Formats: sequence, C-alpha cells, structure tokens
Amino acid sequence: MPDWNKMIERLMRIVKFDHTVWAEIEHDENANIEAGVIVVGSALLSSLGSAIGGGGVGGFFVGLLGGVLLSWLLWSWVTQMVGTKLFGGEADFWEVARCLGYATAPTVLGILAVIPCIGWLVGIAAWILSLVLGFFATREALDLPTDKTIITIVIGWVVVLIINIILAMTVGASMAVFS
Repeated sequence: MPDWNKMIERLMRIVKFDHTVWAEIEHDENANIEAGVIVVGSALLSSLGSAIGGGGVGGFFVGLLGGVLLSWLLWSWVTQMVGTKLFGGEADFWEVARCLGYATAPTVLGILAVIPCIGWLVGIAAWILSLVLGFFATREALDLPTDKTIITIVIGWVVVLIINIILAMTVGASMAVFS
C-alpha cells in the first residue's frame, strides 16, 4: 500500500523544484507502488479529459494504454539502457522507473483538455513539464552530467513517441472498423 502522506509530500517538493527529492525516490524501493499509482492516476484523468474534450472512446483508450504501462515502462527501460550502456550511468531499472513515474505527475493536468480552445494547450504544457521533470529525475537517478542526460532523455522520448504514434494509429484504425 502506498504511503499517501509521503507521496503527497514528495509531489509538493517536486512542484517546488526541490531536486533532493529525486535521490530519495531513487533509493526508496517502497516508492515503486507510489510511482505506479501516480502513472495510473495521471493516465486515467488525462485520458478522461481527452475523451470528453473530443477524443471520444478511442482517445480515452489510446491515452490510457499509451500513458500507463507502455510509455512509463518503455521510457524507463530505454532511459536506463542509454544512460548506463552509452554514458556509464549507474542505476537499475526500478531506480529510473520510480523517478520517471513521479515525473509523469504533471500529465494529470490533461484532464483540463475538456476546456474549449485552451485545454489542448494545458495538456501540452503538462507534457512538457513532465519531460523537464524527467530530465531532473534521470540526471539524479543515473548520476549523469547535463549534456548526457539531455541526450538520454531525447532518445527515450523519441522511442516512446514513435511507439505511441503506432499505438494511436492502430487503435484509431481499429475504432474506425467498429464504428
């Protein structure tokens, strides 16, 4: 069971850009569940906003499937592999996954996609903020310098983006068949 108070306190420290929180998350094996709760909760709310905001059922499922396990675990794996194999960073998969799970918290703002005209902007801003937090999380988890962290994040981001585009096209085509 997640420690809700600790999780909320960590999220507040992340919002305040307290970078010491990343080392704490990295080394706390109990934070695996917390990170998973953040990823799932953010994905559910963001997907709901997408569905209500015009994406329909297909938008909900694409956001949910891409947001929950696939994106988080794939981003964590690619980031950990690139950071350790290419740049000599030191972290195991779950140390990276815990930190990146927490970094996805801003995507919860995707629920605001229901706001006409500007909802999509809020979603993009939340996604960018999550990417920025992913940078800090990765830099701390892998103990990499800024330049190597940027390259690591970009490679991971591109891989996840390509997979999500393929998923969106596949689910979109499947939804078209059933409509």
